[in-house]
Amino acid sequence: MKRPHPASLIVLLLLVAACTSAPATSQRAATAQTVASQGGMSVEILTAGSFDLLAYRRPADRASQAIVYIEGDGLGYISKSQPSNDPTPVDPVMLRLAVVDPRPGVAYLARPCQYTGGENARNCQTDLWTLGRFSEEAVAATSLAIDQLKAQSGAARVALIGYSGGGVIALLVAARRQDVDWIITVASPLDIDAFTAYHKVATMQGSLNPVSYARTLSRIPQIHYAGQDDKVVPATVMRSYLAALPHIECAKLRVEKDVDHHQGWLSVWSRLSPTIPSCMK
Repeated sequence: MKRPHPASLIVLLLLVAACTSAPATSQRAATAQTVASQGGMSVEILTAGSFDLLAYRRPADRASQAIVYIEGDGLGYISKSQPSNDPTPVDPVMLRLAVVDPRPGVAYLARPCQYTGGENARNCQTDLWTLGRFSEEAVAATSLAIDQLKAQSGAARVALIGYSGGGVIALLVAARRQDVDWIITVASPLDIDAFTAYHKVATMQGSLNPVSYARTLSRIPQIHYAGQDDKVVPATVMRSYLAALPHIECAKLRVEKDVDHHQGWLSVWSRLSPTIPSCMK
């Protein structure tokens, strides 16, 4: 089992907010199931390349556009030196936002190894939720899962919404696709080098950085939401990514008051989610 470079542990812990008192995996899965059921969403497991990814969607939805909510990094660590054996989120923030989105074609997509067994899941190892959480393998699997969700909704196009590390994955997926209408990220470390520099830790070995695809991404309309009180991913990290884009006619940063990295997003999401610039419509 691979272990991350010790100098990167701080940043990983900040992102996943791990703690030794985290609920058991079964409890975390039950929480997600309850949230999804309340929103009329049904679960399915998608075989996507090397991994099996959990998704929730409203089965009756048929839409011209599949809107895929991508989960954050989940529970990466249970202590400062010990990775979790299962990255299933303690609180599925992105699922909570997805279920209050009334638009047709909305689906939720977990990250590799979340909800499917952690280390015991197909081809899973701790690198996938530590230093390699933005790896080529993770991005490729997510894109394949999105293909399936798109087909199930009958959609011709997709839109991507990602929370925290899920926003990084959304950008990396979009950079390789031709069918992405727009992207929204929430509290996401969009320039991972700027993020690790901000926290004065080692770079994320084995992960891709959206900044490397800035020219391609600049053609896609996008909004990036930051919490004014977010000490994990401050708005400066998002500004670093935006500064790398050669064209920013439809790339926006919005800073929300009284919101930090984990708290406050659900209370404002009903107002935020339908508010997109005209160039994204």
